Amino acid sequence: MAEGIKTPLKFDGLNFPIWKVKMTLFLQSLRSRVAKAVTKPISVPAGEEDTWSDIATKEFDANAKAHYALLQALNDDDIARVIHCKSAYEIWSHLVVTPSGHS
Repeated sequence: MAEGIKTPLKFDGLNFPIWKVKMTLFLQSLRSRVAKAVTKPISVPAGEEDTWSDIATKEFDANAKAHYALLQALNDDDIARVIHCKSAYEIWSHLVVTPSGHS
């Protein structure tokens, strides 16, 4: 992927399976940990952020990047359907179950 590509492909509500593949590749381009953030729930570590382990911090950061990328790829109507989600995993799971605007 070209170095300058930083914006995910917008999901227009059509062809979800194709968008899902493209979005997976986009997340992988941001690092494998970011792509993995949509495949497993995150548990936010307890305590202050400066006390978190290095792994916990990296997982939290990867989730934030994936969460942001997913929201950037959605239109306002789709964002409204997933705004309650607390993690990239939750957003991805919701989109897989209801990809085309059905609640």
